[in-house]
Amino acid sequence: MTRRFSCKMCSHCCSGEPGFVFLSESDIERASDELGLCKDEFLSLYARRIDYGTYYLYSLKERDDYSCIFLSKKGCEIYQSRPVQCMTYPFWPGLCDSDQAWNEEKRNCPGLDSGKEYDEKEILHLMEESRKNVPYRLEKGDDFAF
Repeated sequence: MTRRFSCKMCSHCCSGEPGFVFLSESDIERASDELGLCKDEFLSLYARRIDYGTYYLYSLKERDDYSCIFLSKKGCEIYQSRPVQCMTYPFWPGLCDSDQAWNEEKRNCPGLDSGKEYDEKEILHLMEESRKNVPYRLEKGDDFAF
């Protein structure tokens, strides 16, 4: 299996419709370090808690137009420390697993099937990075995130 992808900087994956960019502990650490904030400050300013019954997950906040809180006219304001979910797009489990899913995503992303060709080893590595990036989980009743 090979897939071609080259980001066209269209920002569609960062805007347009509501969604979640779930944050792992390492995502939170990288972004808060880049912004010079403690982790709790970062979460308070840039993340929202998503209620999953007995626990919460954290996702990046969105603006009223559903664009990512870090999307600017110049692109991602935290590009060097962006979440793994963003780094590994479009090589996510489920998206690369079938031609049908890939072709459906092409309707939203002009970078699919253009540019660099990724071989199976590269794709599997990126998919594994995505799988390993477990969202940070805060149990209900815990007073502080960190």
